[in-house]
Amino acid sequence: MSRGGDGADPRDTLVVVGGRPLDRVDTDGIALAASRLDGAAAALRAAAAGCSTASADLERSMWSPALGVPGPLDMAVRRRAAWLAADVAGRLHGRAAACALAGERLLRAAGLYVHAESATERLLGGAVAGTAAVSGFLVAAPVLPPALRVTGVLGPGVLGGLAALAPGEFASWSDEVVAGLGAGVGAGAPVRSGLDLSVTGGARVLVSVVRELVGRTQVRVLETSAAGFASGRPPWAGTPSSTVAEALARTADLYPWGSGVPGRPAPGAPAGTLAVERVEHADGSVSWTVLVPGTQGLVSARHPFDGVTDLDLMAERAAEVTAAVSAALAQSGAGPDEPVVLVGHSLGGIAAVALASSPAFLRRHRLGGVVTAGAPTATFATPPGVPVLHLENDEELVSSLDGRSATENPRTVDRVTVGRALRESDHPDDVAASGAVAAAHGMATHLRTLDLARASGSAQAGGVVARLERLLAGGRSTTRFYAARRSVPDDGPDDGPLVLAPAEGPLSPSSGRTVR
Repeated sequence: MSRGGDGADPRDTLVVVGGRPLDRVDTDGIALAASRLDGAAAALRAAAAGCSTASADLERSMWSPALGVPGPLDMAVRRRAAWLAADVAGRLHGRAAACALAGERLLRAAGLYVHAESATERLLGGAVAGTAAVSGFLVAAPVLPPALRVTGVLGPGVLGGLAALAPGEFASWSDEVVAGLGAGVGAGAPVRSGLDLSVTGGARVLVSVVRELVGRTQVRVLETSAAGFASGRPPWAGTPSSTVAEALARTADLYPWGSGVPGRPAPGAPAGTLAVERVEHADGSVSWTVLVPGTQGLVSARHPFDGVTDLDLMAERAAEVTAAVSAALAQSGAGPDEPVVLVGHSLGGIAAVALASSPAFLRRHRLGGVVTAGAPTATFATPPGVPVLHLENDEELVSSLDGRSATENPRTVDRVTVGRALRESDHPDDVAASGAVAAAHGMATHLRTLDLARASGSAQAGGVVARLERLLAGGRSTTRFYAARRSVPDDGPDDGPLVLAPAEGPLSPSSGRTVR
């Protein structure tokens, strides 16, 4: 892969895993063509080296005492020849790089591109994971009272030190660190983790302690009128999303502070708002698009879009946000045979894949597709036949909170992950985002990744996007907004449908992650 700073095209920071194999493609022929491009690149590099040597020899000949001092005319000729040789060398180097790049893109577009970590990175990653596991065990081991032992993991200790690192310094091993911490916390509290030495088990330990501190809660789902938005109803309400990019941007618009995507106004949505689009197609069929934003606070008494729900979802427990999505679909009138596309960012992405893997949800609704951006999704299985797209990057650190990098996400014919290393790009927006977790995690960065994946010619990314957009696009649509409100059981007036979201009990089966 090309590295930033050497004129690298940002598309070459991408890695795409999963997706359908191409039909009627001569894979041997493509591999042979890519090999020939590599051979041409090597020949061009050799020719460039020869020109560079010739240029250097000409320069030396002008000042070599053994050859005598050339006359003014001869000096000018040699200098011109040396310059031309150096110029040709540079051009040949450029052609060699173009041939090598064409070979990589050919393999990527044909689905033959294989990404592998270097042996050094795997070795260091294993060491980091082992160290983190020991640290997690020591913090969670039965030495201090349970609340103090477990909350220490989230305090200014281990993760506090990691948060102080620039994402570029930590990105390569963030998944190993999280996997190690999850295993250590699970081992330190085996009863709470259910002997699950993974990120899921560690999350079960943490959420059990947090729930003891904050108590049980329930969620009410209320429809929000235009008056509920600080700047009025979003301008896109009433038109279908149509594209994956627009659906993601609308999802981010639902944050109270807006999406942060250039050119998009912030409608000032109430905290804890999600949207449901009813899309009517030309053939009379109906599909639904649900837009679910992410975390909007560490702990909130008002809404469930907080760190407590993050832990519930990562622990694969029933969660209030997933209950709110189900309630919103029911209030909107979604029929059991009408496909539903779930689109989520961060926490919303975890909720989307959790619902996609929930037998109860799949009994009530026909799942049409899933789109996530910046969400740790690897521990959830998704149904066969359903197009799923994940967008991740190394520097946001959030996607790796499941203990897996983008290349380790489940890869099936229907499930595609597009990952990216921002630090390897020389695009100024990528360089800026690589230095801050918030910018790397922001929707603008994920939308740029989606654009680059489509521009790269990736058949896998393009294929899954096309399948999703057949459901997102339509002639007409109606958008309804819902606010999820949290309360303690039997607290507050019955001003909306009450949905109980128990803190105990599995939400969905794990995909079977094993400790690395």
